[in-house]
Amino acid sequence: MYRLCFYILFINVFFMANVFAAEKIKVFVSILPQKDFVKQVGKDLVDIEVMVGPGQNPATYEPTPKQMAHIAGATVYFSIGVPFENAWLPKIRKNNKRLIVVDCCDSLTEKMITSHHHAGLDEEISHNDPHVWTSPKKVIQLVEQITGQLISIDNKHEAIYRESSNQFIKRLLDLDNEIRIKTRNLVKRELIVSHPSWSYFAQEYNFIQIPIEQNGKEIQANALVRLINDARRKNIKAVFIQPQFNNKAAEMIAKEIGARLIMLDPLASDYITNMQQVTEKIVEGLSYE
Repeated sequence: MYRLCFYILFINVFFMANVFAAEKIKVFVSILPQKDFVKQVGKDLVDIEVMVGPGQNPATYEPTPKQMAHIAGATVYFSIGVPFENAWLPKIRKNNKRLIVVDCCDSLTEKMITSHHHAGLDEEISHNDPHVWTSPKKVIQLVEQITGQLISIDNKHEAIYRESSNQFIKRLLDLDNEIRIKTRNLVKRELIVSHPSWSYFAQEYNFIQIPIEQNGKEIQANALVRLINDARRKNIKAVFIQPQFNNKAAEMIAKEIGARLIMLDPLASDYITNMQQVTEKIVEGLSYE
C-alpha cells in the first residue's frame, strides 16, 4: 500500500512538472546577453536557449543540428542583428513556420562613424553596428520590446512581466549612472579595440573608438604603422581585445607602444556585472601612464 501511494505521488509530481514546463514560453536568442535580458523579464515563465555560446564568434557561427531541431518547437526568436543571422534566419523560419521572429536591433541601430585618419585613410567610414547592448540605455529599449512580446504571447502573466521589467530597467538606469560617474573625469578618451564592438558605449559616454580591424579585415601594414605612431603620440597605454577574435595585430601594437592588453567581452552572460567590470577595466587602462 505504501509503495502504491508513493508511485501515485511520484506520477502526479512528474505530471505537474511537465505541465508547468509545457506552459513556459520557449524562447531562442542569438547571444548570451539577450538570454539575460529575457530571463530578467520572463523569470520562470520562459525557457531560453541561446545560439552563440561562450567564446564563440557570432560573425562566423553555424547552429548545430541539435539547435535546429530544438528551434522547431520554439515560440519566439529574438534576433539582434549579428552576422550569422543573415544566413541562418531564413532557414530557421523555414524550419518553424509558426515561429515569431522579433528583430530587436532594427529600430535601435544607427549609422556609426569610425574615423580612419589614424590608419592613413582620408575619410570617415559609416557602418551599421549591431552591438546596441553595449549601451545600457539601448538595453532598456530592448527590454521594453521583450516585455511587450512576452505579454502578447502570454497576457495572463502580464503583471509579472511588467513588474520584472520595471525592476530590471531600474537596475539599468543605475548602471548607466554608475558608468557616467566612473568615467567622467578621464582625460584620455581613446579606446584602441581589436574589433569595433563598442560604438554605442563610446557614443554614450564620450569616448573615441579606434578599431584595429578595418571593415572586417586585418589591418594593413601602412595603417598599422600610422596607428602605432598615433598611439605613441597620445601616450596610449592600453589596447582592448575581445576573446572571440584574432588578437595578433593588437598584441603587436601593444608591444610596439608599451601598452597593456586588456580583455573586454561584450558577449558575457551576466550583463550588469560584466558592464561594471568593463567600465573598471577601461578606467584602469586609460589611467596608465
